[in-house]
Amino acid sequence: MALVVELKLILKQDLDLDLDVPKFNCYVPGNRLDDDQARALFKDTLASRQSFSDLAAMDAGVSTKGLRVAGVPIGDDAWVTKFVAEKVEAVILDVGKIDHVLTDGMIHYHMTHFFQNTRPGFLARNTPMPLISDSFGSLVAVILESVCTKGTGSTHTDWTYQLRSFANLKLQLPHHRDGFGITPCAGSAISDFYASTASLVRWLGQHSNAQQHLANLADVWAPGQDMSNPDSWTAPILTVLKCTHALLLAEYECTEWGPAAGPSSSYAPVAIAGPAGAQNPNADGTVHSNPASALPSLVLFPLSMLFVSSQGEGQHHSNLQAQQQAGDRPPADPSQRIITAHLMQCCKDHQYVLGHVALARSEEYLALQSVQRIPAVPKDERDTIFHEYFPQTDTVNTNAPPANPAVPAEKKNAWNLNWGPLSWMADMSAQRPVTRFSLDLWMSIFCRSMSAPIPMLQAHAVVRTMCSCKSFSLDPQGDHVPACKKHTGATRGHNHIMDVLAQLARKTGYSARVNHKVSTTAAASNKQGDVELVNFGLDGFNNLVIEVSICCDHIGNSTVNNGHLNGKMHTNDYLQARAGAKNRKYKEDYAAVGTAFAPAIVSVA
Repeated sequence: MALVVELKLILKQDLDLDLDVPKFNCYVPGNRLDDDQARALFKDTLASRQSFSDLAAMDAGVSTKGLRVAGVPIGDDAWVTKFVAEKVEAVILDVGKIDHVLTDGMIHYHMTHFFQNTRPGFLARNTPMPLISDSFGSLVAVILESVCTKGTGSTHTDWTYQLRSFANLKLQLPHHRDGFGITPCAGSAISDFYASTASLVRWLGQHSNAQQHLANLADVWAPGQDMSNPDSWTAPILTVLKCTHALLLAEYECTEWGPAAGPSSSYAPVAIAGPAGAQNPNADGTVHSNPASALPSLVLFPLSMLFVSSQGEGQHHSNLQAQQQAGDRPPADPSQRIITAHLMQCCKDHQYVLGHVALARSEEYLALQSVQRIPAVPKDERDTIFHEYFPQTDTVNTNAPPANPAVPAEKKNAWNLNWGPLSWMADMSAQRPVTRFSLDLWMSIFCRSMSAPIPMLQAHAVVRTMCSCKSFSLDPQGDHVPACKKHTGATRGHNHIMDVLAQLARKTGYSARVNHKVSTTAAASNKQGDVELVNFGLDGFNNLVIEVSICCDHIGNSTVNNGHLNGKMHTNDYLQARAGAKNRKYKEDYAAVGTAFAPAIVSVA
């Protein structure tokens, strides 16, 4: 209390700041006093010391159970657990309000993903995991249920257990792994706490060098703790750090740097027990493995060296010196993002999800919507007018003499096209075009991504409603609609892509013509593309005409064997096949009138 009085005086004299005493609470740890006894002791102290009179308004904040400091709960386990539960309940209540208020599916997704799902992150970084796991687990379940309800119109209650488990998996996977990116806060809390607390220990080591003229912060911030000996730690935050470190080593396939790990352990791929490498028992008792996925082993710095190795040059641990002299370079501390990515690979909730026979189509979409890195090399230079910018790789001459190893090889720039089909969902830029996602549109996107029946089409499929083409009935997955030229929805989709291409061209400074304003080919054929870029600047051509075409990744308009192939995925390169057909139809006729041609083929995956 004397320190508070002095602090109040110094703030006023030096900075002209007034300490808000009613907000300055007092925490009396231990079980020797209850709250009433602590308040009585506080009042007696005020009465006996006249210098403490300025703190009279502080008695309402006296507690023996816990205290909130900058939003962080500090106190006994029961008080902290109750505090976290109340905060999570407030988030859950707000999620329910969002469900009733928002009708735009994309805005609802952004609100649950970027705002409600991340609100407990500050608590996760500063609160031990055992005290928040139950509350965070209930929040994860509520957010998943909210997103599924909005994305399916509550029809997900009719899904099978396997499909619902797959939906939870896809919602929680990051965008680059073909997911919706709603990282579960129950899992990220481990990486939050570990990364921030390990950084604190390193920071204390950097500012606790006896040769410095500064105060030894380790003695001030962690009195009575031997920071270089984790076995002697008794401070709650340090003991939880030790337990979290052991948890990562025991259950999440992490390794600790040292002689046992070997010099290249940080780069050695290991099999991860998770959705990529899980084994799923079949009904007949046989077991099959999902496609294996190698993940670099996550190497953690030993806690015993974490503090000492940060104290400056010449102050390293003897073991650390020996290992560095042997050429075994210590690893850098993994960031929170890297730890979270590793934990997601090992997530127990995602085990045994993939590989079920009922999820064959869903797993096809999972692969289609993953990030793709495509070499920008045409299979045939005649396929595109841009071959001069994306040249083919040189063919290997088997009769050529071997290369001289003393002469450095010529480096060639490799062009690649990186495409993340679901990355657009993370875009919240104010510069992007305003796009409204009505519930019907959002449910179509959501359900098709999960390869689940689309609610609007499900009712038509039950009564076998015929499409406008009068040749096929509407299927619940929507495979026929994108492939049918007579369906009005396909026409609107085609025109939307055409308008987007024209808008991109205009933003880059080109004059663009659309639809019936596009130049035609020679009079004999009189063909017309969709978008024309005027004065595009290609050698030998004046303008560039683009023809837009939409492909469906699954067959939806086949009459072979009474439509037996419908609903199955194309086995050939259907995008390249459609591009070749467009080139054969338009390219030579447009070249005859001095106009370049390029197809723009879009998949609905």
